Amino acid sequence: MSDLSETTLHPVFEIDQPNRYGRYIISNPREIIWHLKLLKDQRNFITLYPNHLDQFFLTSIISINEKTGELILDAPGLPELLESALKSTSSTLTTSMDKVKVQIRLGPLQQTQHENSPALLTRLPQAMLRLQRREFFRIDTPRINPLRCKLVKHHGETESEVFDFPLLDISGGGLCLSGPVEAAEHFSLGELFTDCRLEIPDESVISVNLRVREISRLETANGQMQLRLGCEYVNLPSARQNLIERYITRLERARKAQTDLI
Repeated sequence: MSDLSETTLHPVFEIDQPNRYGRYIISNPREIIWHLKLLKDQRNFITLYPNHLDQFFLTSIISINEKTGELILDAPGLPELLESALKSTSSTLTTSMDKVKVQIRLGPLQQTQHENSPALLTRLPQAMLRLQRREFFRIDTPRINPLRCKLVKHHGETESEVFDFPLLDISGGGLCLSGPVEAAEHFSLGELFTDCRLEIPDESVISVNLRVREISRLETANGQMQLRLGCEYVNLPSARQNLIERYITRLERARKAQTDLI
């Protein structure tokens, strides 16, 4: 297996890696505002990470004021999360829009009121990342008999904890897992899990190294909240990459054939 020592120091967010993802970073104010309005109109769930990254909460865009250059977001309900947000010198919003990964860097947040409800006020962002590449195209995985992945968290040299989660989607660049929302406390952004066991139908169980890139909460159709864990592959050998992409191609063809029959 390849040496992982260099990869552990990579920035958590792609927006912080301009050498690699610079062409996906938007800095034109009009274009940024246009995308912000889409997020607001679509009522997208957005995850806000304060700058120290050990906490996060769901928010949404409430108001965009182009004249004053201000953005208003929903405030978290828990006092400790609100305090964490207000102490941060910067924050990062993450979401997806039409299956395109979106990251937005914000400056300091202030507490305010919007229509008699608590809210967060900040300046309009100067940078936004929209990561749309073929390898990051995600396809939903089956909900019946779902693919599964096992992650092992080591506690010292002798103790370990195994998490066995179903997949929500998969791409050539990573995968998304779901689990009980209370499991969120066991994961942190940028954390690296080695030798994870990923099931690939009609192939085998393969070993992958996964870095946690997104921790958020997902509301299910019955109103329940679930943990959503977005991960990227680290040092994935080309043979295993081919297995994953071959499965994605089979899944796409099966979906297309089913659509054609309708």
